[in-house]
Amino acid sequence: MRILAMDTCLSACSAAIWQEGRVIARQWRPMQRGHAEALLPMVEELRAETGFDYGGLDRLAVSIGPGSFAGVRVGLAAARGICAAHALPLVGIGTLELLAASVQQEESFAIALDARNAQVYFQAFAKGATLCPPELLSLAEAAAQVTQFQSMSVFGGGAGLLAPLCGAGVQSCGLDLLPDAAALAELAATREPQAAETVAPLYLRAPDAKLPAAP
Repeated sequence: MRILAMDTCLSACSAAIWQEGRVIARQWRPMQRGHAEALLPMVEELRAETGFDYGGLDRLAVSIGPGSFAGVRVGLAAARGICAAHALPLVGIGTLELLAASVQQEESFAIALDARNAQVYFQAFAKGATLCPPELLSLAEAAAQVTQFQSMSVFGGGAGLLAPLCGAGVQSCGLDLLPDAAALAELAATREPQAAETVAPLYLRAPDAKLPAAP
């Protein structure tokens, strides 16, 4: 099996090729903006490095959010376009689950991302399983979920926001944890792909910018 995976949801952009059990090529760059301009050139660099052809892929994988609204749209639009052009299925993976795949820990932990407005995108995990669905929570609501456990580590850019509310039993770590298409490809190899047009973004909130009301 050969998979092309792409992530553009947070402050990094990455692409990776997975083939027969391992990642054979990867591009990853930190960036706050410019994902739309960076993604497809990254994919072309992977093509030059590995010689892969879109027709030789078995599926694509893309992160679907939550995260930057623009970033989520960039990755999903690129994935859908490639899938449509080459009749490929698509696997969509949530950003919080993708970040959790990078945490080497069996005990319970949570991923928290700063969603602004005193809110976080939040999901808890333990022993490879999810303890709750991805949610948009106030800081107080997320802290209440964390303190249900006697000891829990919180990873991600929102961890520092929760630490003052959670007490001594909570450890904030991995504040700079960012998604990686290499981990995305590994996850996608274990999932059933879908028709690309059925894979939807996971925003969890409405955008802050709103269209003006009709006169």
